Amino acid sequence: MRLLPMRKISRHSKRLALFLTFCAGYVDAYTFIIRGNTLVAGQTGNVVFLSVGLIQDNVSDASAKVMTLISFMVGVFLLTVYKEKLRIVRKPILSLLPLAILSLIIGFVPLTVDNIYIVPPLAFCMGLVTTAFGEVSGIAYNNAFMTGNIKRTMLAFGEYVRTKHTPFLREGLIFVSLLSSFCSRSCCISLSEYFL
Repeated sequence: MRLLPMRKISRHSKRLALFLTFCAGYVDAYTFIIRGNTLVAGQTGNVVFLSVGLIQDNVSDASAKVMTLISFMVGVFLLTVYKEKLRIVRKPILSLLPLAILSLIIGFVPLTVDNIYIVPPLAFCMGLVTTAFGEVSGIAYNNAFMTGNIKRTMLAFGEYVRTKHTPFLREGLIFVSLLSSFCSRSCCISLSEYFL
């Protein structure tokens, strides 16, 4: 693992990363708990759920999972192709606009509306956001997929134990805070479901 250069981690970028990670987790928890056990950010989970459903001959929600997966991929693809034209390179915060607008609209949509109209558009927006925001103070991370962040946490702590270089410790602590933010979303959505 490379030795990290000393860098000042701005509170602004760390707060934004925590906020984005929390939002990704919250939206995933919302769509999983309330909108048909489908994840907008965790596409690996959707593939696993879809595969298990097909094996068990339960294809009732297969179209929502497939459309969610495709929508996420299209969001990543389109932002990759058009990010410079859309000025996302200099102002990645603009990628949050579709998600913010859609989230406001969804707040007023009754639960009786089919999930196919809710979950795939959210996945498209999550594809935009996760593509636009890929690092915190020069440290690559992902605001939606925790497997890579867990791996990076343990790599950083392992390198710190091995080398005693404090930049590795700082990187590990950043990832711990991101993981905590992601996990706290599940608690929030579960509590809100419990009290509503």
